[in-house]
Amino acid sequence: MTKVPIILMGLGLILIPIRRYDNVFWALGFALVLSAAAVIIVARVREHKLTLGSRYVYIPLTVIVVSMLLAQGELTSKLLAVSLFAFYVATVNLEGELKILVPAVAVGCISIIMYNLLSGVGTGGIYSSVNYNLAVGAVVIGAVLVKSKYQWILVTIVLVGLLFTGAEEALVALAILGLTILIRRDWSKKILLPIGVAAVVIVVGVSSNVASQLWSATPAKVEAIIQGDLDTATTYRLDAWRDAITNIKPLGHGYEPFYVRYDTIHNVPLRILYELGPLASVAWLFMMTYLIAKSKRKYIPVAILALSLFDHFLYTQLAVYMFVAIGIAMRSNEGGDLIFR
Repeated sequence: MTKVPIILMGLGLILIPIRRYDNVFWALGFALVLSAAAVIIVARVREHKLTLGSRYVYIPLTVIVVSMLLAQGELTSKLLAVSLFAFYVATVNLEGELKILVPAVAVGCISIIMYNLLSGVGTGGIYSSVNYNLAVGAVVIGAVLVKSKYQWILVTIVLVGLLFTGAEEALVALAILGLTILIRRDWSKKILLPIGVAAVVIVVGVSSNVASQLWSATPAKVEAIIQGDLDTATTYRLDAWRDAITNIKPLGHGYEPFYVRYDTIHNVPLRILYELGPLASVAWLFMMTYLIAKSKRKYIPVAILALSLFDHFLYTQLAVYMFVAIGIAMRSNEGGDLIFR
């Protein structure tokens, strides 16, 4: 297999999160990833080497995709569902790393820093003028998708970028991934770089009032948590979560991947529960648990879970990222993914 599909898929993943110009880059990126997936699958079929990975992953994914097809929804949604499964199959069979993502993630983080320093408010940098959570997902998943000798440097850049987003979801992701690093004992002298850089950024940010501008909404949410006011702390997302839990239908209420309004369900398994039904939601949770236990690329499923707790972008705007990431986490020919050790 040539490097062409790797380049096409990498370029597509770079473009998909960029939403500053409506869906232009998303559409182009989707087309590139779809082209790469077609090339990879056809090549593997001709070589009689096509694999679906572990049945504990592709069967739950099949349940989810079939649920997408059976649920009410537009034809475009059903075509997306089939494409997402194809992306999983393609990345399971992909040879090589998507190394083009490394400079792209670095540039994305630098754009977040520059945009937010100039504007004084949290934005998504080059990714979005308003949705900083989308930017969080793009750089976090982008950073763990690729194994590189200098990944610890990329992680340092991503850490600084996340500190400039002003997004509480970034703090959740950092806390869960940081805990994972401790549990896996993934450290050496290299870890001093991100810790030192983060400390300097925090000190300078606090002393220059940049932190108070970017994170202006966070103190109120922390106070709300202390007082037990979860509605305020979750920016009133609890109502949508309650609706997902109490208003269950066997096949869901309809698959709407392009419904990304503010009042929708900001939690991936709960959104799957609401739109596709309980079987698909259980399948997703089972698959993620299996990947954390068995995958050699553990930071990928951990990142997916962390980013799925308080938002839906890995099921909507960045659904391609989630299925590609699951495929890469399932690749059996890869070694471990320790970053600092």
